[in-house]
Amino acid sequence: MSHAYVADAMKKSNRRIMRWYQNNLLSVLQDAKDRQVRDIDVSIGIAQELMRILDEPVAKPIPVPLRELIPSDTDELMKPIEPEVEELLYGSTGKGAGERYLKARNKKSPEDKYYFRIASSWDYGWQQKQSRQRARDVHHGRCAILRDTFYRKNNLAPDPRHYSQPAGGEISICSEYSCNFT
Repeated sequence: MSHAYVADAMKKSNRRIMRWYQNNLLSVLQDAKDRQVRDIDVSIGIAQELMRILDEPVAKPIPVPLRELIPSDTDELMKPIEPEVEELLYGSTGKGAGERYLKARNKKSPEDKYYFRIASSWDYGWQQKQSRQRARDVHHGRCAILRDTFYRKNNLAPDPRHYSQPAGGEISICSEYSCNFT
């Protein structure tokens, strides 16, 4: 079974249940009132409020305008790479040139590397540097979890006084051979 089929079946079921409530709920509550069920007046009031909300007209969604495409002479997706960054990849014969290139390339934001958003998942972080508030947590929450759950908030406290007193007020003198209570 596909996910779309299950989602559609759930929507149909929810619509059928909602239609039943719209058609039958008030009559069922009125029958219960006729049978003198306690505190049914409150439920009838709630049901009438629910029916009023369900009968309100729903505003039609506003269509989102399509993005305007600016025609260009080239069909490139990525902006040209700086020569010094490109030199890290092609000019080095040593080990790890690709890693150094990727690290240098990763320092730039996506809008500095590409002309436009290529995937819809890029909408979230696109033009992030224009936001008013800077991100504070550079460790993605890992340090906060360790700090709050692993480390102590206070130093070790000394033992309470009642730990130094023997239980029951008895004083015992114990040696390796016997234990005498006085």
